[in-house]
Amino acid sequence: MLIYIQSPSFPHKTFVALVQVTDAIARVRAQLLHILYELGRETHQFRLRYKGQYLRDAYTIEDYKIIDNAVIKMIPLSKKAQSVADIKANKDSQLLIKQDSVVEPVHEALYKEVNIFNRRESICFNLQGIFYMHFMATCLAALTTYWYSFSWTGVIWFYGWYLAPMYSRLSGYVGSNSVYLKLFCISYGILAFLNAAASCGLATMEFIDIINHGCPGWEFIGDCSHQKVFSAVLYSLHALVLFATDIMVWVLLANTKVQTGDYIEKVLVQSRDIEQVLQLAKTGSLKDKRNAAFELASLAASGDDNKFRIVTEGGIEVLISLSLSRDVGTQEHAVETIAELLTVPAIQDNFVEMGGLSTLTPLLLSPHERIVQETATAINYIVSDSEDNKNAVIADRGLDDLVHAAQKSGPEAQKIIAGIFLDLTFNSEIRTQMAARSSPAKAMIELTKSSDEETMRLSLQTLELLALESSDMICAQEELLDILLALPKRTVDEKLYLLAGKVLLYFAENKQVCENLLSKSSLRESLRLYSKSKDAVLHKVIVKIIMYMVDSKEAKAQVQQMDLEGVLKIIKDNATDRDVWDMADEAIELINTDDDLTTLPTLSTIEKLHRMEPAAGTAAGNSSGNSSGSQSSLIDKKEFDKKPMFGSKTSLQMDKKPQFGSKASLASSGSARSVNSFKKGID
Repeated sequence: MLIYIQSPSFPHKTFVALVQVTDAIARVRAQLLHILYELGRETHQFRLRYKGQYLRDAYTIEDYKIIDNAVIKMIPLSKKAQSVADIKANKDSQLLIKQDSVVEPVHEALYKEVNIFNRRESICFNLQGIFYMHFMATCLAALTTYWYSFSWTGVIWFYGWYLAPMYSRLSGYVGSNSVYLKLFCISYGILAFLNAAASCGLATMEFIDIINHGCPGWEFIGDCSHQKVFSAVLYSLHALVLFATDIMVWVLLANTKVQTGDYIEKVLVQSRDIEQVLQLAKTGSLKDKRNAAFELASLAASGDDNKFRIVTEGGIEVLISLSLSRDVGTQEHAVETIAELLTVPAIQDNFVEMGGLSTLTPLLLSPHERIVQETATAINYIVSDSEDNKNAVIADRGLDDLVHAAQKSGPEAQKIIAGIFLDLTFNSEIRTQMAARSSPAKAMIELTKSSDEETMRLSLQTLELLALESSDMICAQEELLDILLALPKRTVDEKLYLLAGKVLLYFAENKQVCENLLSKSSLRESLRLYSKSKDAVLHKVIVKIIMYMVDSKEAKAQVQQMDLEGVLKIIKDNATDRDVWDMADEAIELINTDDDLTTLPTLSTIEKLHRMEPAAGTAAGNSSGNSSGSQSSLIDKKEFDKKPMFGSKTSLQMDKKPQFGSKASLASSGSARSVNSFKKGID
């Protein structure tokens, strides 16, 4: 597969790497090092990034799910101005290093591979020249004593000439013949050896005849003829050429076993001396510290053993110091290493005990997105794996730092921070502290504006937990109300609908805020979009919200004016649950009745329904306060139990079906519950 690499250091170039899905990232870096070698920039230090994630040398293309024709970013280890200075310094130092015959391991591996590939190119080029010598020997073989030898010599020559590979260090193998390179080397090596043996045999026979003849007086006749001498010399030279060819072919076979990156990959992924790297991070120059931070990040990502080795050698103190560096590259790699180390719970406790969080959380204020993201990742490991360390995270203005990062950071960091807030709110003590302040809720409101659905989900869940702790604090966030009403226009995720509906329910329960909710022009359209869901729980939430809006005659008039009854009808049409259908049906009846049901005393359902009957039942209403009641105040239970059909609006006292919205229809057989029962919390 092909992948393309772009770099801000080379704005007018796009590098191409040919890799397999099982190749390590180190193999890609090796190919890039060879390209940089051709440009004279092999000392240029860089990292690879794909979809916002830095790629580790030890992981494979498949691990990062890199697809064919993907574009990868080559990120220099320092900013452009610093990078140019570093490159110049590296070139000057490289000259001194080469004079002293001391080369860095990666560059040493690079030069070794370059020498191997140069040798391969030379072998392939020389083979082409030797094949011309074979061709001449084949043609001249027809003039020898054993003229028929040109037949097998010609076949072997043609086989070698036609299938011989062409190779260049810059472009690699050329042509389709390289596909069967190994087969060619083995087969031609054997044929060349047999041909050389045959030539040696024929030359020996000719020389024996010449020696036996003696050639007296240098007369070239008989067994000492010119043809005999020519044949002996030709076969001897041809045998030497064939043996040389045979040796070159076998050397080529051994050379082809080395592929681009074989030596470089071993150097990049091998376990380096951690103690030496940490010492360099402590006492080295700015550039050395940046390189050491990068080395530590690579080592920490390669396995848990290296993580514990770094901690044992005092690496946490060094990394904390590096994270405070003024150099962005050093700071970034140090925080990235800390995040890698904190994937181990035992190291998390050690890091918190050393006061590392007091240094880590202020990094959330960094203007550099990558540093904020890595810092959030490190904190996320702590809060998700350890309940005891959560209080340490919000201490020393840690909560304020998280709030700032939630409002100012990029999408990737916001997603991580939303998860951190949700984990924190699961702790009742921390949730109480967060509910006592408005800043965490405002941060969550900012996160709900995100276009990422996962970020929205996490922030809405956090707001729901905060509302359980302090609904008044949530209801005071007027901006949140507009966001919740606009949410169905931003996404089609019904899980988000349910979370938003639950938070809206707290606004509806608050009478003062409910008036503000009714004043929103987008209320009906939002509830209509919510009601089209197939989620029965969401349907109950919407019905409950509307029920809270009709607590007074004024509010009921607004509900009727906004035609929220149409929303309830949509719920009835889409309902898949009987309870939902019943709730929506009775909510419609409540909207259309003129009685103020909220003023009724606490009576049984039958007594409340009887009070809602026309004037004929007024006298009976005077005795409704009595729990037993008179005969006129009670409805015959036999009549009540007659034909309790699902959804029926048949009056309990009349056989005929009343008009829609009449008071008698409230006494339907669909439910025997009081109206107040619909205003209780959803189970």
